[in-house]
Amino acid sequence: MSRRPASSLRCLALALVLLAGGARAEERHTVAILPVVIHALDAQAYLRDGLADMLASRLGQQDGIAVVRVNDPGKATLDPAAARAAAQAVGAQWVLFGSFTRFGEGASLDVQCVPVAAPGDPSPRSIFVQSGQLAELIPQLDGVAERVAAHVLGRDADAAHPPGNVGRSELEELRRRVEALEHRAASAAAAAPQQPAPSGGAPQQP
Repeated sequence: MSRRPASSLRCLALALVLLAGGARAEERHTVAILPVVIHALDAQAYLRDGLADMLASRLGQQDGIAVVRVNDPGKATLDPAAARAAAQAVGAQWVLFGSFTRFGEGASLDVQCVPVAAPGDPSPRSIFVQSGQLAELIPQLDGVAERVAAHVLGRDADAAHPPGNVGRSELEELRRRVEALEHRAASAAAAAPQQPAPSGGAPQQP
């Protein structure tokens, strides 16, 4: 009796296993990037488009991540439910949204990443970066993209903290937020006009 049919079946089974493994290895998670909400007095469209372009290019270079740009400025939001709805409309599995604030020479970027189809109301993963100048913020976008990819792919250690526990990165972000607020308050106080001190002595009676 020939053993060729059995050998052929084993080869076919091995090929199917290899193909399935390759498909899993090439699986990519789709992340929709919404327009960023801009808190600045000038160049809002330029900042909104430029930040989205830089975030998309850096996140798209991460292994296992596919990026979908949402270009409609009306989709810019800080509401997780609205962000998930906008991402669901373009067939994405995750959504990245947030805000950019420019104050004087300083700048900060606060983005959030959340799954689209997760049950209930999942808490977004927040990532906050700031710098003394806008130009100094751009190199930090590489780290933002890496942290977003790690969260999406399940490699984010901080995501394992149960609700109520704060990871080291959250504490660091909180510290940076407080420092930014203190810096803004100090700058505003320094720029405020000084009130003249009242002259001493009681007014003389006529």
